Amino acid sequence: MIVLPFRFARLSALGIPHGVTKRDPSLPVSGSVSGNATLSIVLANRRAWWERLGVPLEQTVFARQVHGTQVTVVTASERGRGALEPSTGIPESDALVTTERNLPLAVICADCVPVLLYAPDVPAIGVVHAGWRGTVGGITRQAVRILCNEFSARPERLLAFLGPSIGPCCYEVGEEVITAWVARGPSGRHQAVLSRNGRAIFDLWRANELLLIEEGIVPEHIERSAICTRCHAEEWFSYRANGARAGAQAAVIALP
Repeated sequence: MIVLPFRFARLSALGIPHGVTKRDPSLPVSGSVSGNATLSIVLANRRAWWERLGVPLEQTVFARQVHGTQVTVVTASERGRGALEPSTGIPESDALVTTERNLPLAVICADCVPVLLYAPDVPAIGVVHAGWRGTVGGITRQAVRILCNEFSARPERLLAFLGPSIGPCCYEVGEEVITAWVARGPSGRHQAVLSRNGRAIFDLWRANELLLIEEGIVPEHIERSAICTRCHAEEWFSYRANGARAGAQAAVIALP
């Protein structure tokens, strides 16, 4: 049986091509689209997944992610960067936004939160790779600001989707993470800080929701998959579950 990408029902109903790849035991290295596998295997897996996603791999733009807060506006001239040769991806970026049609955007994750953004009034899209450093630095907030300030998207119409990632059930962190978040987080930031058995827990899902709400996105327009990649490491790549050799999935979105 072919493993299909994860998709959000609302985006599918709106006709927005998108999806998050998964593990597939029928593919080499379980279908990882990045990581320690050889380039030929990574490309073979990408081609298999992109066919299932229904978007052209050769047109897709990837970023060279650094767990930072840089958001890059992608134009048609950058079509295909990083798709077939990772070194050509958009440098030092962890979020991509565009108003170009038929220009898929992708980020790679293995526990970090992939955030998909859709501004129907422009139209415009964005994709964000939000680990704890990016979340503390407000990368999701920055992506929304660019959509609103540069493309005139209305925040009350923006739709946001939080894909599979490590959940508050599993994300134990050091005190330095909590200290950084509390110092820089938005109103209500303590909602993303939990404690379990004396250990600090950082709720990346709630933290990114708070960043989105701070920028004027209606809570009802934010949808989370609520799938923890570590809890379900048999279906998803998880750094916490499997270490540096875990492999990775991709989150992709495009304007038709």
